[in-house]
Amino acid sequence: MAFVEKHETGQKNLKIVKFDKRKGYYLYIYDSETKKVSYSAIGSEDLQYCKESWFATYQKYVEKGGSTIKVQRALIKKKLKEFVDVEYARFTRGEIKERSFNTIYERVRNRIIPYIEQHKVQSVQDIRKKSFDDFCAYWRELGKDFATINSALTTFNRFFSWMVEEDILDANNKPNIKKLRNTKDYKTEANPAFTGEDWAKFKDTLHRYEILDESWTDDVDEKERWWYRRAFTSWVFFQFHLGCRNHESLKLTYGDVKVEKKKLPNCADSLMGVIDIPADTKRGRRTSIMNGWYVTRVTQHLNAFQHPIWLKTEITDETPLFLNPRTGNAIHQETFRGHFKNVIRLAGLEGKGYTLYSLRSTHITFQLLNGISVEDVARNLGTSYQMINLHYDGVANVLKSDELLKLNRHYFQDSNY
Repeated sequence: MAFVEKHETGQKNLKIVKFDKRKGYYLYIYDSETKKVSYSAIGSEDLQYCKESWFATYQKYVEKGGSTIKVQRALIKKKLKEFVDVEYARFTRGEIKERSFNTIYERVRNRIIPYIEQHKVQSVQDIRKKSFDDFCAYWRELGKDFATINSALTTFNRFFSWMVEEDILDANNKPNIKKLRNTKDYKTEANPAFTGEDWAKFKDTLHRYEILDESWTDDVDEKERWWYRRAFTSWVFFQFHLGCRNHESLKLTYGDVKVEKKKLPNCADSLMGVIDIPADTKRGRRTSIMNGWYVTRVTQHLNAFQHPIWLKTEITDETPLFLNPRTGNAIHQETFRGHFKNVIRLAGLEGKGYTLYSLRSTHITFQLLNGISVEDVARNLGTSYQMINLHYDGVANVLKSDELLKLNRHYFQDSNY
């Protein structure tokens, strides 16, 4: 008997079919060993219901003595890895640029996979049109901004299209998650810049935190805690002066940074830090410039302030710039986040939305208030001037506003940042 409709279940030997002059849908079951076909009524005229319930029909078929077909439930995480491999192959063929591939990889690794790991839908067979409608809300609750969520969503939707193209996902089940509408106030959004008295409080507390509880003692654990506090303080000022993303600085090695002596217009000696941001970061490889004194502060920390257990550390070009001597890898971002929360608490700045990313926001605000062009700031930070204009509402107004200049007077009065 010929059928007039056929719909995929995601399984090679199982289809949803409909026969002429019959109202309900049936499950087509092909046994590859006996080469026999069986049909089992799903019991509904609603195609969407049948797509969601076919597996239950198949289970009843087996319980009644029907032939067993191996149903493979493909994990979404596994298919995401295959998708990344496909995009990498496109890069090697020259179809997309390295930066585009790195962006896709970063979104899958840092946004899509963590979301899937927390979601109830884990297999491709369970995906429905509305399965992931909470994607945007999930990341909004975790403080991610409008642009970050929408960019990740672009890759997520592209992943669904790829699965349909490869016959992994039924087109009728393909999600099409709506992007967030641009209705937010960027000036009051997450990760605000430190300004005015808050910056003074934070910096003062940070300096005290660096030597907090330090004493002349032989207690190795106490000395080690102090060592990590000082490493954190060095990282904070490095972030403030460079303005890079958190993951970018934690990927740096000693071979990625160098310091050059410079003569200022007033003939005073200064240092310029030249930082080579690695390729496996959000915006790919670039070279950025910063105050060199804060590069030397970081590089001197390992040996000028020796770790109480490992003492002098052998440094090569491959040594992480923010080395954790215990592991041989870079200090984890969550370790720095814990220290940051302590300083925020001690400074009395809780509840104001400050995060590690606020250091980048503060760097940008500082640069703009000192008259650096938006284009130069964007180029050094690996972002677009449109994004800076969007987030730092009306740059011209910032530069002309007496109120903002007064609010940020510490930027101009204090040269020891």
